[in-house]
Amino acid sequence: MDASHSKLPSTSWTLDHVKTAISRGIEISSARSGVDVVDIDDGCIVKYGRVVRAREAEATELVAAHTSIPVAQIHATLYDEVTSTTYIVQDKIHGERLDKLLPTLDDEKLQVIEKELQLIFSQLSSLDMHGSMGMVGNSSYLDFHPFAVDHLGSWKATTALDFVTWIVDATNTATDITVFKPMDSDIFDDKKPHIFSHGDLVPENILIHDGHISGIIDWEYARWYPYFWNAYIALRRPLVDSRWMRMICNIMVTYNRERKVFSDVYGTADSWVGT
Repeated sequence: MDASHSKLPSTSWTLDHVKTAISRGIEISSARSGVDVVDIDDGCIVKYGRVVRAREAEATELVAAHTSIPVAQIHATLYDEVTSTTYIVQDKIHGERLDKLLPTLDDEKLQVIEKELQLIFSQLSSLDMHGSMGMVGNSSYLDFHPFAVDHLGSWKATTALDFVTWIVDATNTATDITVFKPMDSDIFDDKKPHIFSHGDLVPENILIHDGHISGIIDWEYARWYPYFWNAYIALRRPLVDSRWMRMICNIMVTYNRERKVFSDVYGTADSWVGT
């Protein structure tokens, strides 16, 4: 064990220290452009890259402080202005990804995970923020594709219809043509409050150890979203694993109409104004 980076308090981590630890560590993930994850020993990993944002650490700490959801402890968040790179030092959570385990789990083990997952969704939804949907620390902005495109402008959505209408109007303005037809406003229930969501809670981001959920990872898309967001994310892929689909349908309302309309809107916006 290298005591030079052994669980240092956040005030002790420096960029030089983190970079040295990375150079001696073992890369465990480099699946996406601009994001790397390195095991630096002693139970810590560093997630870093030019598209990594400090808000991921802020969201993780918010969840840790107000729920019992298993998340990594954040030790430090550092930013290198020269390379425009953010570094998040955090605990390594032991476990295997649920997507790799799904084909091997019997019904009894699936039921255990299903109950734990239901509690996780419930606790996330209880994290209230009065006002608009948006990021932790900034309730008038979403900073991921295609929402981060500058010419879409700022927004302040307080209902699901506000949220979807903003995307429609901004896309039409940005493209200078009518991309969308008018929507049926009755599709979205403005009486339903927005929810705090992981933003990408799919099997790849759920770790399992000894038959239980040991950790939820990668909180980069965690935000306050419209009420149908968890169902939209969980079921948005064309080929969803049947066992995962059954779990999701058992633990939440799937909002089929809302998901269909939003999927069409989001896909069109992504095609026309995304970068």
